[in-house]
Order: sequence, then structure tokens, then C-alpha cells
Amino acid sequence: MWNPFNRNTISNSSASKRSLQLITQKGMPFAYVEAYKALRTNLNFLSGSGDVHAFVVTSTVPEEAKSNVSVNLALALTESGKKVVLVDCDLRKPVLHRYLKAGHNLKGVSNVLSRQVALSDALVEPKGIPNLTFLPAGTTPPNPSELLSQPQMQEMVDTLRGSYDFVILDAPPISMVTDAAVIGRIVDGALFVVRSKYASTDAVKTALEKLQDAGVKVLGAVLTRYDAKKSLKRSDYGYGYYYYNSNYSYGTPPPIAFQSQQPKRAA
Repeated sequence: MWNPFNRNTISNSSASKRSLQLITQKGMPFAYVEAYKALRTNLNFLSGSGDVHAFVVTSTVPEEAKSNVSVNLALALTESGKKVVLVDCDLRKPVLHRYLKAGHNLKGVSNVLSRQVALSDALVEPKGIPNLTFLPAGTTPPNPSELLSQPQMQEMVDTLRGSYDFVILDAPPISMVTDAAVIGRIVDGALFVVRSKYASTDAVKTALEKLQDAGVKVLGAVLTRYDAKKSLKRSDYGYGYYYYNSNYSYGTPPPIAFQSQQPKRAA
């Protein structure tokens, strides 16, 4: 239904620095911040109709900036007064604690699902970020997919729904493990992150098919690290957005942007 995309062109930055760019940091480019506000606006539109309050964020493969999108979207929503809980469901390689400087040995999702700790005791209030609550991944379990498939996962999400305006669940890439599809079935849908010219078109199509075959509603997509300098000739670093076919068929050209050509690789 909507497709905000990131035109990030800071290719000289290290991967670690690039992945930790937050809209709340001083000196962030105006267009970068505005893109998340546009994404927030579209999400608020969907939530206003009662359709979207809890959703999973995933991608095709690692290194597509899905966690960056999860955190910055959460921050954008909190700045508008929304109460948001950000849940790290990447139980194998959690990273959200790095963004929020929350420590790496915290109890979290895995401990709540295994009944080792109460949900209320696992929630963290990040310093200096009003309206945001964080639920870490917790101790790495031997069977993440199986644990996320348990009924208590649905119970946990339902409890969070009752206390927050938005529940954002950051999950592993769908081509690597099934976790995102498992989670997607119990929430309102999935936000799909695609890094420009990174995963092949076939890989992206297969990833989307996995979600759709599992009965997960794909709400929209975010295109990251898009080179605006080459394609749109705007700012060297920024974001923009366009509307996409509501059925989200990757092989169908969007009605506004990129109609004239279909790239050989995901763009």
C-alpha cells in the first residue's frame, strides 16, 4: 500500500557507523529525518483504520538495515506522542540493544516465553527517549523458531497491544530462518526492508513468497541505501517515498516511480 525508501549514499562510512544512524542524533540530514516522518504518517493512516498496531520488520538477507528501520520508525512514532514498544525478536543475533545502549545481557523475549521471567520485569525504559519501551531478545535459546511458535508468543503480543499504540517486532531475515513468518502470522502484517542493488530480484521475490505463503500480510516496503545522486539527482543523502501496488507483487512496476525500467537486481 505504501513504499517509503531510503536513498542512503554514504558509502564511505563503516558498516558499524552506518547501522547506528538514528534520527534523534544531532546533525542528521533533514531529508533522512523527514523520510521516517513520511513512513510514520503512512503507518498512522493504516492504524487509524484499525488495521495496523503490531507488525514485524524483516528483510531478505542480512545487512539490509532492517534493524535501523525498526529503531528509527519507533523513534519517529514516539516523537509524535505514540507509545511504542520495540521488541527484539532476532534471538540469534540481536542488535537493538546497541542502538538503545541497553546492555547485552538483559532478560528478554526468550526468557519471557520460557516462563523464566515476567514480561513486566523484562521491559526496559531507554534513557532520554520518552514513550519508548524496549523488550530485549534475552538469552539465546537452542530453538528460537520453536520458542517463537509457542502460544505464549501470542499471549505476549496481545498483552503488549493492550499497553502500547504500536508494537514493532524486529525479526531475522526471512531467507535465513522462518522466524519472521512465524511472528507475522500473529501480528497485523510485515514491513519488508530491501537494500538497493544488494539481494537479487529472485531472492527478494522468493522471500516475499515465503511471507505470503505463510499467510503474512505484507504492509509495504522500505528501500534502503538507495543512490539518489544517480537516480533522482536530489540530495547526496536522503529519503523519499512512493506508493506501490497494494498486492505488492515485486514483478509489477510501481505506478509512479521506476516505471520505465525493471532492474536485474533488487533496487
